[in-house]
Amino acid sequence: GSRGAALGPVSAEVIVATFYNFNPALVAAVIPAAWSFVDPTEIQQARIRAAGRALRRVEPNLDAELLAEATDIAGQMIAGVGEAGRPLAAGNRATPEPDEPWERLWQRITILREWRGDAHVAALVAAPADPIEALILHAATGIVPKVALTATRQWSDEQWDAGVARLVARGLVQEDESFTEMGEAFRADIERRTNRAALPLVEAVGPDRTARLIDLLKPVRRALLDGGAFAAFGR
Repeated sequence: GSRGAALGPVSAEVIVATFYNFNPALVAAVIPAAWSFVDPTEIQQARIRAAGRALRRVEPNLDAELLAEATDIAGQMIAGVGEAGRPLAAGNRATPEPDEPWERLWQRITILREWRGDAHVAALVAAPADPIEALILHAATGIVPKVALTATRQWSDEQWDAGVARLVARGLVQEDESFTEMGEAFRADIERRTNRAALPLVEAVGPDRTARLIDLLKPVRRALLDGGAFAAFGR
């Protein structure tokens, strides 16, 4: 995907390590060759423009004043935290901010998303849950269909089944890939660790302003869902 463009013209190994759960063979098939066709800076800018078009197309119920408020809160969160240990957040923060309001909001929310996402990778490493195991545990939550994860991450059936066998041996999932009680607690602990590591974002503006940002973004989320933006991943 285009998210890796924020890192610049890096190697396949850097992309694999940063994103954690993609099949290395999938990444190596296109990176670094892709950088010879188009500069990652151009990809990053195209991604931001496309996001802005998508947001304007679905016409979220958010007027200019509320849009500016949401963008301001997100900006204060970003200004209040550092980038150590968060490569994707850092890469996106280094991207020049767009002038168009929806594009600017998108890019700031992207930085927040990647800031938490980088922390989630650290939590997976510490748990530990390897790349395939992390996907299997994610699928077991029912939040994202297994078919969407296997299609986008491109692990083979054999690799997936081997990951399931490892988790079964650890007592974390059943043979049918559903959680055991211990597995559900294990996955919940990963999320708790991730949220704990993301707490500085909340502390940067306070809980009330954080809640306000969430409320402001709810109609945007609803408009995107109703517009089918994430149909492949379910709701």
